Amino acid sequence: MPLKSALKKKGPGSGPGTPQNTPTQENRPLTLRQEVSFNSRPVRFGLALPCTLENKENARPYVIREDTEGDTGDGQVLYRDEEDEESEYRLAAKIARKESLSLKLALRPDRQELINRNILQIQSDNERQESKEAIGARLIRRLSMRPTQEELEERNILKKQSPAEEKKQKEEKKRYLLRKLSFRPTVEELKEKKIIRFNDYIEVTQAHDYDRRADKPWTRLTPKDKAAIRKELNEFKSSEMAVHEDSRHLTRFHRP
Repeated sequence: MPLKSALKKKGPGSGPGTPQNTPTQENRPLTLRQEVSFNSRPVRFGLALPCTLENKENARPYVIREDTEGDTGDGQVLYRDEEDEESEYRLAAKIARKESLSLKLALRPDRQELINRNILQIQSDNERQESKEAIGARLIRRLSMRPTQEELEERNILKKQSPAEEKKQKEEKKRYLLRKLSFRPTVEELKEKKIIRFNDYIEVTQAHDYDRRADKPWTRLTPKDKAAIRKELNEFKSSEMAVHEDSRHLTRFHRP
């Protein structure tokens, strides 16, 4: 609302020095107008009511004066009524709605994106029905290939017993096996009864573990021993080793 207190005409009892208006001045219509430009100021979108009038209460009004028959005095100030304000608010709201609608239309996804998101269907009803039937046939074929309940039980995939029953059965098997192992005959008894043969059983003898890597007997050979070994190798290569006649010249002998 405009500041009426700043422009309101003072009454006759406002002060002793206040001049009285003439009837001609009182009947002179003056209108107060607010400069509003919807194109110069941007429309702001938000939670508040869309309006382009910023700081309306402190805006400076201007007065349009109408010249009458020879009167040049100031007349009565008439303010804009509420209907004009409501029309301006409606116009601003209409512009805001158009702007918001255009913004939403600009952000609207294109046709290909709608097709990719399966929102827009490009297939006809017959094509969709054929696709559904093909998928149903594939599912039925896969279900027919599913193993039966007996096969799943044989593979130990489908359990017939509860966890408590399985645990109880496992304990019973454990006790039975321990009792059987306690009465197991020895290897000697089995050999005497000729249940197992001598080659069916391998005896394991306890042996001491020691490092054999340092045991290198060739490091303790004397020069005489080495000469005897070389002589024996040369005799073997010359007389006992079978060599082809064409490759005999390639045989290498050790020095004596």
